Amino acid sequence: MRKNIIALLTDFGTSDSYVGVMKGVILSISPDARIVDITHHITPQNIDEAAYILWSCYRFFPQGTIFVSIVDPGVGSKRKILCVETDNHVFIAPDNGLLRYVLSSVHTQNVVEVSNRKYFLSEVSSTFHGRDVFTPVAAHLARGLAIHELGAPVIPEFGREWFTVVDPKKRESYPGKVLHIDRFGNLVTSFLLERETELTSTIQIGQFRISGFCSAYSDAASNEPFIVRGSSKLLEISLKNDNAAKFLGANVGQEISMRVESL
Repeated sequence: MRKNIIALLTDFGTSDSYVGVMKGVILSISPDARIVDITHHITPQNIDEAAYILWSCYRFFPQGTIFVSIVDPGVGSKRKILCVETDNHVFIAPDNGLLRYVLSSVHTQNVVEVSNRKYFLSEVSSTFHGRDVFTPVAAHLARGLAIHELGAPVIPEFGREWFTVVDPKKRESYPGKVLHIDRFGNLVTSFLLERETELTSTIQIGQFRISGFCSAYSDAASNEPFIVRGSSKLLEISLKNDNAAKFLGANVGQEISMRVESL
């Protein structure tokens, strides 16, 4: 199954050399590797946002892709680094909850703690494990290294967690949060609507109550926030041709609530 595609997701940004040097490490070990940037603009230290972004995109990558996901406030501490092999992909990430949405939706074959220093760089900085541990390990895997060579089997400390599944036909209230704000200002929430359907509901965010539900951006009225089912099946709060996050004064991680009215 193993391929030479390595997909990177970090909160490092692109104004510094961090991402470039990680790519240099990969290519020094595995010159034939194909590197894909998912994003390097996760909100700094925001594990929830990274967990959502990874979950929303991994299934669209070729079988055998190796995902290196680094949002790691605990770098240099005793936190574990995980390597997870599923039926179709491989994931490398700190054991801090970044993989919890992925682990909820895949069948895992092997989960090991990355501890074999043979596959790290010779000198390991306490502040840049992305360069010295994550990417060299990914490069060795791309060359065919078996996952069990990296360390002993382990159970993730931060296990499986799923989104709040909304039942459109049941009157119920749900707690939730803002997982991500995209560049258009759309607020991606933790409310999952499995099927495309009409929904009568209200989302409370701060002092605002959003009650309009639209099946597409074009159906919405101007200057009025509305609810839409996004491409990841999560409900979003949007504002037609405008920035909902700025209009609502919303932030990533903000707690929200939802009330569904039965049809």
